[in-house]
Amino acid sequence: MKEPRTIIIYHKNCPDGFGAAYSAWKKFGNDVEYLPSKPGVPPTEDFSGADLYFIDVCYPKDIMDKFAQTASSITVLDHHEGMRDVATSFPGVFDSTKSGATIAWSYFHPDTPVPLFLRYVENGDLYTFSLPDARAVLSYAYLKPFTFESWETIIKDVENPSTLASYIEKGKIYAEHSALLVENVADHADLVSFEGYECYLASVQNGFASDVGNILAKRKPPLAIALSMTPEELHVSLRSIKGADSVDVAKIAQKYGGNGHPNASGFRITWGDTLPWTPVKDEDTGN
Repeated sequence: MKEPRTIIIYHKNCPDGFGAAYSAWKKFGNDVEYLPSKPGVPPTEDFSGADLYFIDVCYPKDIMDKFAQTASSITVLDHHEGMRDVATSFPGVFDSTKSGATIAWSYFHPDTPVPLFLRYVENGDLYTFSLPDARAVLSYAYLKPFTFESWETIIKDVENPSTLASYIEKGKIYAEHSALLVENVADHADLVSFEGYECYLASVQNGFASDVGNILAKRKPPLAIALSMTPEELHVSLRSIKGADSVDVAKIAQKYGGNGHPNASGFRITWGDTLPWTPVKDEDTGN
């Protein structure tokens, strides 16, 4: 009898999503399929009879139910607050206090402590940076190839105090450079009206959305917009600052077909569609 397919569907172009996929790889190796998938863009593959793991990515209930009609099983490992109701309607783990990578590791390796590097990944994804020199470690590590074999080496390097110190030393240079770039981008943001708020909007390179968005949300609360683009669409990242007057940007993103966390979310706009914001004259800059 033919063995059922096992497919690991993980958050594409996301270090946390890749860390979650790595956690699965450490259990299954190359005996299963790995499918990177964008939030808001459901996979179109035929999943008939397959055991599906959605890790660090999930889709609206109607779409997940369609997958469930033909799949052998569905397991969801997620932490995005905007997907709580969907994720918890399937077997798996939902924990908004952790990241996809650490949830997946604990699920697939319950008797093995979470590797230190995956804790660093979680630090960056949750935007806490509470571990010592987290920005430096991640700045250097994320320059390396996103392959399972490469991350296997990184995991070992970060567990070794000597090589970890080397990562920190080299990473501080990259982190300092990134901070200067982020400040420069933030300084060139434009003021817009969006969802009843006047907020800053900046065009960013992929990977800078959180840093730029958080700076701008602090400069002009309660939220900010960071844009990146592809030939097909605009990627809209929303950021807000935690606190009593915080705005749940996940709920805003859901209005436009996106999702995320209360303070970090996103959605996509296809080129040619109407933009959901309008320019506002900035009295401080005159722009």
